[in-house]
Amino acid sequence: MFTTLNLPSTTTNALFISQAQNKSSFKAGTWFDKSLLSFTEVGGDGNGIYAYIQNVGSENMAVASKYYVYYSANGNPVSPQGETGELVFATGVIPKMVSKGSAVKLTYSSTKPLKSGFYMFVAFQNHEAVKNGSELLIEGRPVTVSQKINVNNK
Repeated sequence: MFTTLNLPSTTTNALFISQAQNKSSFKAGTWFDKSLLSFTEVGGDGNGIYAYIQNVGSENMAVASKYYVYYSANGNPVSPQGETGELVFATGVIPKMVSKGSAVKLTYSSTKPLKSGFYMFVAFQNHEAVKNGSELLIEGRPVTVSQKINVNNK
């Protein structure tokens, strides 16, 4: 058995348009915003410590930054070569600051008394390029460190 189909014949038209598409992309990174963070004062007691930091650079901070707190039972929590003691706090935020404006208070406290020993605040600068090879680097980024804070809970 054979079946024959009769389909109506129609004309199909197709239109092809060719367009060149240019794609551009760039990687957004951190650039030096000409801010420069510097610690001005530190202190504390057995329950918490603080450090005041100021933007002493020539321009306002473009973005917020972060700070850490390191601990050492004896000696420097952060050495001049960037070697660090125990990281006890890594979630601090430094808000954007205007150039040569008021200092901002950074804090670290605990629900239990702090361990006796030495603490240092570490603030990450808002640039990645090392200016003259003398900057202290942590996690590959330039930082500034506070003076040691001696906590004696004995």
